[in-house]
Amino acid sequence: MKITFTSLSYFQKIAELQHMTRAAAALHVAQPSLSRTIKSLEEELDVPLFDHRGRNIVLTKYGEILLAHVNLIMKEMEAAKKELKEAEEAAHKTVKLSLYAASKLVPSFLMEFRKRHPDIRLEILLQGLQTEHHVGYKGCDLALCSNIHPLDDGHSVTLFKEEIMLAVPDTDPHANMPSVNLSDFSESSFICLHTGQSLRTVTDYYCREAGFMPKVALESDSPETVQEFIRTGLGISFVPQITWGGVGGENVVLVPIASPRCYRYISLTWDKNRELPAPAAELKKFIIDHFADFAKSYAAKRFNQFNKH
Repeated sequence: MKITFTSLSYFQKIAELQHMTRAAAALHVAQPSLSRTIKSLEEELDVPLFDHRGRNIVLTKYGEILLAHVNLIMKEMEAAKKELKEAEEAAHKTVKLSLYAASKLVPSFLMEFRKRHPDIRLEILLQGLQTEHHVGYKGCDLALCSNIHPLDDGHSVTLFKEEIMLAVPDTDPHANMPSVNLSDFSESSFICLHTGQSLRTVTDYYCREAGFMPKVALESDSPETVQEFIRTGLGISFVPQITWGGVGGENVVLVPIASPRCYRYISLTWDKNRELPAPAAELKKFIIDHFADFAKSYAAKRFNQFNKH
């Protein structure tokens, strides 16, 4: 017989009680079966583990050595069980949220959610390229994404619509205009997000509508970096008015685009093939109920901060 966890647990109980009959009763096994297990263990190890003294049995020196190791094994096994249980409980309380848009303001928003649900753990996945299937990737529960058209179906809901504006240096002749036509910038240098990212996909669409593809001077993933590039005169950029709140001011001016009017829709989507766990359903409801108002308030505060300076 190979050494098994069961045979070691039987050995540990006999060593504790020093009595075969009482050990069998405690383990809820027949005494002959218990005796056979210990005999097989001794044969496998090729040493005697117990000495019989009257009705009791005591450990041999070999049994004492084995018991020290078995106690460590059992202790580790209990620790493993506890850790596995905690991990399972944490997994049931963890919500995975993928961000394809609005990553700039989501951390502040989620702080409000955590105040109401401190027991729910959040795992945020910052995604680069936006694909057709936003959810389900790496077991994601929910995803915030942006689209040219609103999404409202059985597994998506549009949260709000935001205007996309042009950010130009305050020295640019267009900076003082009430609005501009996108076609007037066909020869301009653009600072854009990387190809395949959701906002870039939207803005490329509107450039095609205006009859050109943007001449990309620089690509960056960071709104703050884009703002610095614009400020230094390296180019102009598209800026979502709400979710990029704070880009503008201090030598950068946001100008509305009159033709074509440029918008994007921020949507929440979830896996249509499975029922959301309760924590994910709580976050979904919180986002649907509060995210639009939070985003608009956030953008207004950032706008006022820059205007004060």
